[in-house]
This record gives sequence, structure tokens and C-alpha cells, in this order.
Amino acid sequence: MQSDHGAKVRPADLRAALRVTDLLAGGPAARDTEQDGERSDRPAPPDRYAVARLLPAAAPPPAWRSAWEDVLAQERARRSRAGLGWVLTRLASGDFPALDVLEVGCERLRLHRLAYAPGATGPELIRLAETSWTELAPVSAALPQERPSRLFLLAGGADDAAAGVGAALRSSLAAFVRSTHRDATEPLVLAVRAAGWQPLERAAEAVRAQSGALLCLRLPAHWPLAPEDLTAELPLRTTVWLAAAQVDGASGTVDLVRRPLFPAGSRADDRTAAGPVVRVPVTAPPPGATTGESVAAVVSAGRDEPASRWRSLRIDRLELPPGSRTTLSYSLRGRSRVELGYDGHHEPETSPWTALASSTPRQLSRPCPVDLMVAVEVSGPQADGGTAVEERLQEAAAVVTAVQDAVGGEDTLRVGLIGYRDHDPLHRPRDHDPVVHRVGMSAAPDAARALESWRPCPLRHDFATGLEHVPGELPGWRHQWRTDSHRVLLVVGSRPPHPRARPPQVLRRGAPVRICPDRLDWQAELDAARRHEGVACVAVVDEPAWMDELVGEPHLAYWADHAWGAFGTEGRFIAGHDPRQIAAAVAAPALCLPQDGAPIRLVVADGTAADWQHAVAG
Repeated sequence: MQSDHGAKVRPADLRAALRVTDLLAGGPAARDTEQDGERSDRPAPPDRYAVARLLPAAAPPPAWRSAWEDVLAQERARRSRAGLGWVLTRLASGDFPALDVLEVGCERLRLHRLAYAPGATGPELIRLAETSWTELAPVSAALPQERPSRLFLLAGGADDAAAGVGAALRSSLAAFVRSTHRDATEPLVLAVRAAGWQPLERAAEAVRAQSGALLCLRLPAHWPLAPEDLTAELPLRTTVWLAAAQVDGASGTVDLVRRPLFPAGSRADDRTAAGPVVRVPVTAPPPGATTGESVAAVVSAGRDEPASRWRSLRIDRLELPPGSRTTLSYSLRGRSRVELGYDGHHEPETSPWTALASSTPRQLSRPCPVDLMVAVEVSGPQADGGTAVEERLQEAAAVVTAVQDAVGGEDTLRVGLIGYRDHDPLHRPRDHDPVVHRVGMSAAPDAARALESWRPCPLRHDFATGLEHVPGELPGWRHQWRTDSHRVLLVVGSRPPHPRARPPQVLRRGAPVRICPDRLDWQAELDAARRHEGVACVAVVDEPAWMDELVGEPHLAYWADHAWGAFGTEGRFIAGHDPRQIAAAVAAPALCLPQDGAPIRLVVADGTAADWQHAVAG
């Protein structure tokens, strides 16, 4: 390093040395320089000793600080992508048949073409030419062999020698463009990936004037593997969908459906190269209709295109237990690339979309036996004359009838009944049984008639009822379950069970929540029934008004939602829901494929039915 008492270094040389040393250490991409605006903490300057090796003389500390501020300011000056979105939109809309992108970097330059294939959602990126400055004449003769010295000249250092380099750069860049034999009628975007490197920027400006480029973008000194950052704003030509199967438990039919992920015109963010995240709830196919692996297919298609013409963007094979629920997260990346966010194991599926669509069965048959346990809350307010309880009993009977219609033969479905009411406030532990009705396994019509004969019991608690006794009833019914049956606990009620301990706090009402006098651990008993007996849980809830009062009674609402979530693991419905859809949740896992049928490989649609659209025939 030179002594501070020697000749003074030129400011342009100091800035050039700082740029080169910064680039060799990773450049703006490594120090994460923002595209716009100021950072709260300015990037530290490069290593001073490495910079000094490029300089003919020393520079005092104030000059170093000033030069580094100039480098950062010149990087940010006029760096804007304004107009790029307009150009890409014209390309996506078909106004431009193709778009050429010429990138000029500190060491290399290349030309790509963006063009859409017929019916494609995203464009194909075609590399037309790429080379380095050292391979182009006449500039190669004017550049030193050593990389640091060569970059120092290209960054604007050593002014006497740089005068000849500038003309050589302009001549070489123009010759490179001519050598690609690009169609001059195709629009051109020029991207200078060397913001602040004056010789390169001047050469690019000269070529822009000659070629008639639509845009000239100034970008940080960085050379990516592909110009994904320039194409991230490209809007989608057609809508991107998630394809799935839809199983109607009432009829056993299987349909192809799709849910929109990103509508036509969507684009990724120009800074992060990622758009919004879309989360889609799905389920695995029911037991007996799957191999244990499910396929999530992302396709692009017009609104009226049949499934046979959908074009796959990505297809992933997921490990999902039969009938289990999960949520898939998708984000849009540059040039219509869709990324999957999923915590479980997944890998690319090799089967083409057309094979998946054509092999999806259209009808499930041969239902296995269904043992349905229906638990109904028979306590209700006296003020309505028992209307609420009667409606609850009628709804339970309607669901039983719908399940019978779904599974077909009378011998396939057997129904057991439990009626439960409130604890008496004055009773001590083990002094009172809230379960007041027990009807053994019988045919669906007999169960429906039994429900009609039940009468309402008085409501004694506002916030909870004796539902916690129902899971403890299940082991006593074990001897009535058939060996190969699909077992379901269907709860039709209003209030959640009493907590075992630590009741939720009541904020605006005088009566507290009472814990279960018998201290029953209903959650453990319910988990044991699910795990050891294979019991599926479906709930139909006539929600009290306070369950929606998250502001007024947040603790109560949270407790009720948690409890009903446990009793409705396989399906939770609001009272008044279509009995056929409730029956579908009950019966779908019992439906199996015909002996010569293929399994359902696609994930099954979940969530609101209106979110999914049926495939157009054709």
C-alpha cells in the first residue's frame, strides 16, 4: 500500500477500485442492496487493503468515505423498472410475438428471446447468444489479461487507458448484436447489469440508439444464471388452477373439479419474484379408494376448456393417510412458475395430466358396512316450548335417512342412538348421568322413529352440557360394532362439553362455566376411540349466540370452537346444512372402488363447494 505522503489518487480511480473489489467479494447481490430507497444501515465498504492494490497511490480516509458514498449513490440513481411491466403485458397479450432481452454485464453479455408456444401459460426463454468481453474483438485486445486490472478499466479506472476502451466496447457490443442475426422488427429490452460502471453504460446507450431498444434498464453489478428477475413481472395468459377429485358420498360419483389459484393477468412481485400465497384445503381419497399416495396437479386452462386439454404446470405426489385433511400453499414465481409449500413429504409425479384425468374413476361402489352412532343433545330452552330440541332431533333423523340413501342396502347401515342432557347443578360426582337415552344398533328407519319419540329436557347451563359423557359411552358399544365396519360418531348439539378443569373465564355474563362434576377426560377418551376403534367424528352444531362473540366472550368462544373441532374432526357443519352433504362426510370413507377400477389418485376437494368448479365435458 502506498504512503499517504505520495501522489494523490484520482476520485474516479478510487470509485472504480471500490466497485471492482466489491464485485469480487460478491457485489451488490451479496450485500443485499435494495432496489429502491435507502437502507437504515449502509453497507460497509470493501476491504481497504484489497482496494489499495488496484490504486497507483494512497487515498486519505475522508476520500474513501466520500468515494464509497458516491458508488452507492450512482448504483441507485435512475435505477427503475418503469416500463418493464408495460412491455411484458404487451408480450403476454399477444401484441408482441416475441421479446428480445440483451443483458450487458461487467464480464459477460448475452441475448435471450421470450416467446410463447401455442396455448402456453408462460413463455419459453430461448438463449440466442452469450459470450465474454475477452472473446470479442476489438475490446479483447484493449483489456488486460488479469481479471482485477481488466475490471478496473471497465469500471472507469485509469482514465488514460480507458479512453481507448470505451470506443472498443461500443464497437464490440454493436458487433455482438449484429452477429446474433436477430430480427430487427422484434422489440428489444436492454438491461445493463453494471450500474455505475461508466464505460459499460455509455456503450449500452450507444447501442440502444442504434437498435431502437424500447427500454434501457440500469441494474446492480450482478450476473444471474438466467434473467428471471426481468421476467418475474410477466402476467399469466391463462388462469392457473388446482385440479382435484370430488366424491359425492350420497351417490358415490366422482367428478373432476378445479379451484382457481392465480387468475389470468396475475404476476409475481418484481422485487421478491413471488406473488401472494394461496392456501387450499384438500383431503386424501377415502379408504378403499386410494393407495395411500395422493397427487396434487396444478394446471393452466381457459374457463371453458375440458379437462383433457388442461396443461400441467406441476404435479406433486404427496404422502397422505386415507381420508386425512391438509392444506396446500402455492405461490407464483417468475415466468408462471408455481411453487408448492407443504410440510409433509412430496416429490414430482411422473404421470402426465392426461393419464391422471382419464384414469380417475367416475363411480365408487361396494360400500363397506357402516356403524353410525348418533348422539343428540336433548336439553333446550323452555321459552320456545322445546322447538330447538325438536328441530335438532328432526335434523338427526334426516341425516340418518340421507346416510341410508348414500350406502344403499338396508344391511349396510346400522344406527345406535345416545341422548344426553345437562348436569343437575345440585348433583354431586357420580350422582347423576346426563345420558338419558341409549338405543342399540338398529336399522335406519327404526332409529329415525326412536328419535321422533324423544322429548326435550330443561336447559340448566348456558355455556356447557353433558356432552363429555358421550366418548365414555363408546367402549360399551364395542361388542355391537361389526368387524369390517366404518364407524362414525355423529354429534348433533348446541353447547360444548363441560371442561375437566380450569373453565374458561366469563367476561360479560353472571353465571360461570361449571367444570364436569365427574372430572371426565373426554378428550383422552375421544382420542382413544379414534385411535384404537377407528371412530370418525362428525358434528352438526346449532351454535349459541355467544359462540360468535369473539369480542364479548373470547374465552368462551375459543373453548367452544376447540371442543367442537375435536368432535368434528372429519366434518363440522352448522345446523340446517344439507343432510346429503353431511351424509357424504359420513359415508364417503365407506365407499370402495369396483374390483376392476383404478384408485383415486388426485387429492379430493375440501372446503366450500362453491370454491370448486366442475370440469367441462369434452
